[in-house]
Amino acid sequence: MSPLLIIAIALSALYLFLVLYFCIGWWRMKKQEYAETNDLPFVSIIIPVRNESENIQACLKAALAQQYPKNRFEVILIDDYSTDPTLRLAREFTDSNLLVLDLMQYLGSFGEYVPNKKKAIALGVKNAKGDLILTTDGDCVMEDKWLMTMAQFYINNNYKLVTGPVMIKPAKSPLAWFQQLDVMNMLGITGATIQNGLPTMCNGANLMYAKEVFHVVEGFKGNHEVPTGDDIFLMQKINAAYDNAIGFVKNFDACVFTQPEPTFGEFVAQRVRWVSKSSRFSDIKVVSILYFAYLFNLFIVLTALACFQPVEMPWLPLAVAGGTKLFIDLAFDISLLVFFRKWLLFLLLPITEVFHILYVVVIGVLSLTGKYRWKDRLVE
Repeated sequence: MSPLLIIAIALSALYLFLVLYFCIGWWRMKKQEYAETNDLPFVSIIIPVRNESENIQACLKAALAQQYPKNRFEVILIDDYSTDPTLRLAREFTDSNLLVLDLMQYLGSFGEYVPNKKKAIALGVKNAKGDLILTTDGDCVMEDKWLMTMAQFYINNNYKLVTGPVMIKPAKSPLAWFQQLDVMNMLGITGATIQNGLPTMCNGANLMYAKEVFHVVEGFKGNHEVPTGDDIFLMQKINAAYDNAIGFVKNFDACVFTQPEPTFGEFVAQRVRWVSKSSRFSDIKVVSILYFAYLFNLFIVLTALACFQPVEMPWLPLAVAGGTKLFIDLAFDISLLVFFRKWLLFLLLPITEVFHILYVVVIGVLSLTGKYRWKDRLVE
């Protein structure tokens, strides 16, 4: 066997076991049911926003319309120097459960040109009346059982932080379909690794934790200078401070629906932003998984280029690596499509696999620059 084929077999075996590890975690996790109780905690829903005028009304309507006692929750919106009518539209709501805060009044004009999401969340927590904090984003909507499902799961377990599913919606273009599959895959890995006791990811669009726990780990202290990571860094700190601290709500009633990125450029910028924080992860096991996944995808690209070499069966390493990835990824993704009720996307899986490989490699390279646009701000 050629050295390239030997490497292909070795890396493919490792990737097979890695994704099988994800599959087992997801399959082991049963749908989370809950028994309703009258002893419900007060929950503060915190929504940091910037330039969300197109989505903010739908978001607030959905958040305020929860099937949860009105005297047991509040919604706190914190505007991060929006340059569009977001703040004005939010203030038009007269619901007594809504508190609208303007970050400019607390940070002054110097905060206008830097990302302030962590400061916005911290301000929301400071002003929260609730014992529990539930965060989401300004471009999200949710069904009316979302808050009840998240709260019941939290109080019926001993976790310190729980995260729930997120779905891209609507999806009416190839780019949006790809984002749906990509986000579903990430949420599957999120739930699977949490179930297996190795939390790797969470999503700030659907995150719940106790206000007391936030203060115990000192909030975002230690990573304030990192523009993003308000969700994962907080999860890592809580996971380090407590045993068996992180939970995942495998219940579609707990799902939050977020808007797809409308253009390819904005999609790339978002993914670069997500990946750029990985260099600051504190858990070496998590970092190792991320780097290996990138290395395997890069290897597949290299084996595709090697197919043009004048040797016997130059395509064999590509067939081994690419075939392994396609097989095990399909096994994992099918169970996710069933949970998220997106069965028709199954037809796109073989095609999106090819684009996913290229996308992972390109995003990994671009993230090294450390530059991206986020909410009309250039982050370096």
